[in-house]
This record gives sequence, structure tokens and C-alpha cells, in this order.
Amino acid sequence: MGVFTRCWRRVSLSILLLLAHPPNDTCVNLAFAEELMDYIDDETGQAESFDPGQQLSVKFINKSTYRADIHWDDGNWGKNVAIVEARGGDAIIQTYFGHQFYVTMHGVGAGLYDPDTDDQYRFEVAKPGQTFVIPEGARPSSDPCKDRFAACAREAARGTCHQSPGWMIVHCCESCDKDLNSRELIDPNVRCTREKLNMTHTRSWGPGDLNRLFTSWATDERFSEFEPHVLSSPDGSHGGESGPWVMVFDNFLSSDEADALIRGGNMVGFERSTDQGSVNELGEREKLVSMTRTSSNAWCVRQCEELPEVKRVTARIEDVTGIDRDHYESFQILEYGLNQFYRMHHDSSDGKKLQPDGPRILTFFLYLSDVEEGGETHFNKLDISVKPKKGRALVWPSVKDEDPDRMDPRMYHEAKNVIRGKKYAANHWIHLYDYVTPNHWGCTGSFM
Repeated sequence: MGVFTRCWRRVSLSILLLLAHPPNDTCVNLAFAEELMDYIDDETGQAESFDPGQQLSVKFINKSTYRADIHWDDGNWGKNVAIVEARGGDAIIQTYFGHQFYVTMHGVGAGLYDPDTDDQYRFEVAKPGQTFVIPEGARPSSDPCKDRFAACAREAARGTCHQSPGWMIVHCCESCDKDLNSRELIDPNVRCTREKLNMTHTRSWGPGDLNRLFTSWATDERFSEFEPHVLSSPDGSHGGESGPWVMVFDNFLSSDEADALIRGGNMVGFERSTDQGSVNELGEREKLVSMTRTSSNAWCVRQCEELPEVKRVTARIEDVTGIDRDHYESFQILEYGLNQFYRMHHDSSDGKKLQPDGPRILTFFLYLSDVEEGGETHFNKLDISVKPKKGRALVWPSVKDEDPDRMDPRMYHEAKNVIRGKKYAANHWIHLYDYVTPNHWGCTGSFM
């Protein structure tokens, strides 16, 4: 046996799968036989040889009825390296000898299994030019209580089942069963009732509260320091157009606070924004890449949420709205580059009232940068546009004043194309009921 050193530069996982994930140029010592390895070429049937340390090309073909994600098993949480379309889609991956891969349904993480043995499809690279096939009959397991990752048992032993119960119940069900009775709680109809979650039934708003809050912003001198302007109000009674409430606070956050939110987004990492798909039987909401939304976003969690400036902005929103932080989703930080946009959409839906957190009732949207041209927030049915301005907050309700469980169909909006410059923004979505508790238990469709 001999030891040689292989060096590489970091490359996108969608193109090249590496042996490790270093932040900079890296060299790794590999212990392999100095002599070449023999194999039979699948296409020619001829005997060939290869260097086991060289980069290899393998192909995946998906014959199943499920759009699939291919993951490299790194011994921890895996790395998603390719998406393979259903019914004949394929992907070519650059990898290395000995690497192992597993297959899941796209966007939710549930594995694809052999219907006869109930074993998850796994593939190991043994030679160049291999073709791995996901068979037509591949399907999710009939047993939903499966460990999805190599790290599950180790994390359960560290106490992570109790620290992040929702995520661990769904992704590490076997390992958490002893601690959480996760085989029973994996059913969202069991774990996600307000009674099971010990949630209070305190609502953010009752009938009339929406109108009272916006009226106070428009008339009470306590809020004058934020420079409020009414763009739309019922019957135009408090200024602006006649319609639902739309307001801006032109001086809501400082330049340092805006910069800190951008910095927090970079700390977490911006990724291509996704739309929400359907919810499966475990309560997972599928993430879909959409051509109607081309921005990138980062969820301000962990180290981002601990930044003092971020805490200060959230506390200010609590104070202004009178709605407790437990009703908020974490800041979504947005990055729009040249020609990027988000076409017409709504922030809420009537169906959300069936979930323990209830519908999104209010969007508190913060502009973190000026934009040279474009990037306006446009309310399609109201014909109102708001230009990005660093430090400005734009606020609108998603529901009706007389019934906060019902979405207001007038509040569709879009982010216009950025024509010159770059747009940064952040928003808190605020829910009718406590959001933090059901999110902690995996009852909101997302697992963070």
C-alpha cells in the first residue's frame, strides 16, 4: 500500500462531488494501492484498469414515478448533489471510488425504497462509467418511522431529539422513538393539535383589531418618529387610496441595523428562493424551484438571530404591533440581483387556518438597501407601488378586518424586476396564533 496526496479547488456540488467540504484549497492524503484496479467495462465488456484515486463519472437514471434527489452519504446529514426527473430523467455526477449515494423524494427527504425488501435504494461507486437505476417500482417506505441520515443515532445520543423534536421526529424517527415516542408522534394529526402542543388559544387579532392597529399608526403621535405614511385606507378615511390598509414607515430601522440583517443573511447563506408545494403525510411541505421567483433568500436563524441589531429590530416590531414574538416566523432575508423578480403572489391562504399557527395575518417588510432602478413592491389589485429605500418598512395585512381567519384577496403583490443595482430586504410574517411552538414540533410544514 502507498500513500499519495490529491489536491483540488472547491467546486459547486451540482457539478463536482468532493471528498470533503473545505472552505479553501485543500489537500487530503488518501491511502490506496499504488497499482491500478481492474474492472469490466459495462458497455464494451472489455477488461480495463483505473487509478482508484482519480475522479470518476457515474450516471443515475430515474425510472420511478417520483421526482428524486440524489444524496452523497457523507456519514452525517448527506449532501444533495442532483435532482433527477421522474420516468426516465438522468444525471451525471463526478465522484470518487467508494462513495455511496442514497435516493429520496424530491423536496421532502423521504427515502425511496424497494417495494419487496423495504430497503432504501443505495449505490456505491466501484468503477468508472457505472450506471445506477432507480427502478420503476421505487416508492416511499410503508413504515414512516425511518432514520434518514447516518448522523441520527449519534445526534439522538447527544440529546437533539429534545432540542429539535419536530425535525428529529420526522428525520430520525427510529433513533428518537425511545425519547419521544416518535413512532406515534410522526403522524401530524397526533402531534399537531393545539391541545397536544399545549398552546394557548390567544389570537393576535379579533374582529376589528386590524383596523384599530393601523388607525393608531396613522393617528397616534407615539409612532411619528418612524415617519408613517398611509398609502391606502378603508374609504380613504386616513389618507391614501380607498382600499385595504397599506402603510410605510420611512424611518423604521437604522443603516447599521439594515447592514446587520444583510450580514446575518450571509452568515447563514443565501440560496435560491423556493415556492411551497403540497404537504405530505408527515407534515413536510415540498420545496419547489419556481420560474416566477428568481431571488435568493436566507432564513435568519441561529447566529443570525442572535445578532444584537436583529434582536433590536424584532423587539421594535413587537412594540409597534403589540403582537408577541412567538407569533413571528424568523426573518426571511432576500437578495435580488439584476433582472430578478417575484411575480404576483399572496402571503396567506384560507387553508392555513386549519394549522395550529393559523394564517399569516401581517407582513412587516423592511428595505435593507436603496435600488438604483426597479425592485418596487407592487400591489397588483390596488395599483400601488413602493420604491425600495434603505431603512423603510412597508406593512400590510393579509386577512380581513372582520374575520382574521380569512385571507383578503385584494392583497396580491409582486417584486418588480431589479433594473439597476441590487435589492436587499427582510420580512417577518406574523401569524394569528403562536408560530414558534408548532414550528418547534414540525407542525408548520417547515423544519428549521
